[in-house]
Amino acid sequence: MLKYVMLVDDDDVTLMICKLRLKKSQFCEEVISYENGSDAIQYFEDQMALAPEKRMAPELIFLDINMPVMNGWEFIETFEEKYQQAFPKTKIKILSSSVDPKDEERANTNNRILGFITKPLTNDNLLELMKTEAYKNNFQTN
Repeated sequence: MLKYVMLVDDDDVTLMICKLRLKKSQFCEEVISYENGSDAIQYFEDQMALAPEKRMAPELIFLDINMPVMNGWEFIETFEEKYQQAFPKTKIKILSSSVDPKDEERANTNNRILGFITKPLTNDNLLELMKTEAYKNNFQTN
């Protein structure tokens, strides 16, 4: 089980469904959610003000692409520029309704991004993530 997972999506229904699915599947202990990239960046800024041992870094961020204020790509650029070194274990999984093939291509060219999921988040998506090299040690396999 992961300790912290962050959801960044401007759709309240998507946030609610994802939170329920993550908790019910015992994928993580705690879900942190934000409705745009700017608010999520502020979370990391606030964490930087804490001593390193007190920081609560999400191991995984489910990130929407199309959001107001700061979209997913802007979030990724800012995160990599300002916070990547302080939070090296934080990975990103794009969770979007985008149908633009360039978004999926772009996601697949970044090592921090674990891939692209078309909404909605499903149990199969979570099972697949549990088997990845990045997270398989966090989950018991039967």
